[in-house]
Amino acid sequence: MKVRLTIQVFFLVGGVGVLSSCGVFSSKTPTHLLYVSTGQGIYGYRIDNKSGTSNPLPPAPFYAGNTPAGMVIDASGNHMYLANQTDNTISLLTIDHSSGVLTEVMPRTATGGFSPNQILLDSGGTTLFVANQLSNTVTALSIGSNGALTAPTASQVAQIGSPPANLAFGGGLLFVAAPSFSQVFVYSVSSGNLTAVGGSPFSLTDGVGSVTVDSSAKYLYVTNPSINTTSGFTIQYSSSTNTIGLTPIPGSPFSPNASTAPSQPMRAILDSTAAHLYVANNGSSNVSLFSVGSNGALTSMTTPTAPAGTSPLQMLIDPNGSYLLVGNVSGRSVSELSIKSDGTLGAAQTISVPSVPQALAVTK
Repeated sequence: MKVRLTIQVFFLVGGVGVLSSCGVFSSKTPTHLLYVSTGQGIYGYRIDNKSGTSNPLPPAPFYAGNTPAGMVIDASGNHMYLANQTDNTISLLTIDHSSGVLTEVMPRTATGGFSPNQILLDSGGTTLFVANQLSNTVTALSIGSNGALTAPTASQVAQIGSPPANLAFGGGLLFVAAPSFSQVFVYSVSSGNLTAVGGSPFSLTDGVGSVTVDSSAKYLYVTNPSINTTSGFTIQYSSSTNTIGLTPIPGSPFSPNASTAPSQPMRAILDSTAAHLYVANNGSSNVSLFSVGSNGALTSMTTPTAPAGTSPLQMLIDPNGSYLLVGNVSGRSVSELSIKSDGTLGAAQTISVPSVPQALAVTK
């Protein structure tokens, strides 16, 4: 085993925590940055846009609050938000694109709940949603022009009664998966305020692993880990009455046309055009590939699955739509699968991570 020694310096200047290192990466090849949060801090990798080859960032790991979990990078690519589970706070960090260094901007912002895990930005980048697992709540934090967060008000806190597993946003609606009660909660969002939608929550007989929705909130997809399928629903939402209905898509629930059925589908992600859906199968260490029909129905692709690492869970597509990134919990790795023009996936490259990945975030 090779041991690499790096020297890091942490200091405070004007309320800003700065992480620095002697090493600075420079290359003429277009690249983007991948960050992986773990219990040991945030690890960073520079990825070649064309080949997908990755190189660890010498200054990593980066540190902010205690027990880092969910991460998200805003549309500008200059700000990262990080959930600190033990501290019940969110950190704001700036990104130096030339070195990859993350710099925390103090102070941290309280989430209004306990044990924040998953976080999500709305489509306009003005609101950060936080799933608080121990308080069984979802909170919304407003984002200022400089990226700063504002602690939630009473109208920005929603009580769901059981731990939220993940969040999805589309068409001005926030969808929350609550696996313990096999339910999906829905909230309309206006100026950062959360309002329960009439008809919600939905109790689903096939179980709930996670929720995924297209940007216009036309279709909702729910993974069913207990029966190894993915359910699809058309969404009927009335903004005038703030009510919603779900209708099963014909053929739902869906399973891949594979000789061996993938097990424990936990997370799913749509590509940017909502033409393909990828599902991480935690129990079989692979990803299912579906094409999405005009009515939202899922059709297993010719190559129904692609290998990933052990216990895949987190999923992310890079902003260029070139790679599907899969965080493998037991494998302590990230599988990087190229996305071809027809939506199929190329062979995976493996990025080893020193600790269990909790969340992934990537720049352009």
